[in-house]
Amino acid sequence: MNSLVIFGLTIYLLGMLGVGYYASKKVKGFDDYMVAGRRLGFGLATGSLVATWFCTGSVMGASGSIYSDGLMSVVSDPFAASLSLILAGAFYVGFMRRMNLITVTEIFGKYYSVKSEIFAAVLMIPVYIGWLGSQMVAMGYIINALIGMNITFAILLGSVIVLVYTYQGGMWADTLTDFVQLIFIMIGLLIMTPIIIQDAGGYSNIFKNTPPEFLDFYPKNAGYNDWIPYIGQWVLMGFGCVVGQDLIQRSLSSKTEHIARASAITAGIIYILMGTMPLIIGLAGRILMPTGVDDPEMLMPLMAMKYLSPFMIVLFMGALVSALMSSADSSLLAGVSLITTNIMFKLKPGRSDVQKLKDARNVTIILAIASVFTALWIQEIYDLMVNSWATLWVAIFAPVTFAIYWKKANTLAAWVSMIAGTSTWLMYIFIVWIIKGETDDSVFYAAATYGGVVSILSYIITTLARYNKIKPHHMIQEDPEIK
Repeated sequence: MNSLVIFGLTIYLLGMLGVGYYASKKVKGFDDYMVAGRRLGFGLATGSLVATWFCTGSVMGASGSIYSDGLMSVVSDPFAASLSLILAGAFYVGFMRRMNLITVTEIFGKYYSVKSEIFAAVLMIPVYIGWLGSQMVAMGYIINALIGMNITFAILLGSVIVLVYTYQGGMWADTLTDFVQLIFIMIGLLIMTPIIIQDAGGYSNIFKNTPPEFLDFYPKNAGYNDWIPYIGQWVLMGFGCVVGQDLIQRSLSSKTEHIARASAITAGIIYILMGTMPLIIGLAGRILMPTGVDDPEMLMPLMAMKYLSPFMIVLFMGALVSALMSSADSSLLAGVSLITTNIMFKLKPGRSDVQKLKDARNVTIILAIASVFTALWIQEIYDLMVNSWATLWVAIFAPVTFAIYWKKANTLAAWVSMIAGTSTWLMYIFIVWIIKGETDDSVFYAAATYGGVVSILSYIITTLARYNKIKPHHMIQEDPEIK
């Protein structure tokens, strides 16, 4: 079986490189590389968003978390993550597509100042280094489980594959590979989930043997200190991801504003339906593997190896690799777009389109290397994935939202909001985690709650105290298609 797995994995990885090479032929300039020339139809845009969101954290991380800690441990993903796609489609991506942006932080340059745009981009870049790092960790676990390769070497192998096809084709390569990868993910889950449910005795037996507290979706008989981290799980992903560059970048690649909106909302619905399958598998694992596993995040690969035929193992592991790569390439390209569009081209304007494309590809290499070092340093998939989004919620969400929906939006409020929200978040973590020694995950979720609330309130208070008028929203041209 080992040789079959190696053969299947090799064919799959070579196929992804082939898609990247094909996509590279479509890249004629910087816009092609970053937003696929704004030519994505509804199918490609929706598929790319679902594949981007449905990462190995959603599969391995979520199944392992519910296996160990129950339903409340996976509120961030898939539930809040699905909410973010729907909210983005309903309230954000249409506006940004209408403005023909490349990055979400360009809003800072248009409504606030260039300096605030650069600062916002600097705050966001670590998000995507952490996100990409989490996917590289997952790659190491998967390949290690499949063929016994050293995890460090496996991380390096996965990083090189993602780097090569993203370097070649940019958003075109990411979109095409995402579509193929989504098909693998859906087939893998649809095959494995019924088999696991049947072997566990059906739904009724799974829920009958699950402790009641494992099915609690919100804190019961709980106090203030329990609710704050719980709220943090919702806002960190549910609102933070709304302004995530990986989400926005795919919407900005859509042909029209209408497609941008519809694809994001549809992706959110599909994602929550797909996201329930790893949760069921995680609960079934408590019956099928009652003695526990050394690493809960390895539950999914272990169950696949135990309950599937050799051919199905290859197919399902291909699905896990697909989930990894679709999210990895998204975060890599998101980080590249922030570094180039919002920092390099602002500090050195007037660069030709050819030079911009060259810069983007060079930054792709540098960012991939930084993410590999992050992956080797922190080898926890779910926590690394979720906590990497905190900066978006505590610093970026409020300024972007108020720029879109409040005509009193102003530069001073944006600065105060970013600095106050980020400082509160970091200070809480430092005091509770470093000084008090409380290392539970709830510390990070509580910090996100406080940081986000301070960010929003500080923006409102600063604006009401003093504001400078900016360009009214009616000056932004409507999409002709929806008039």
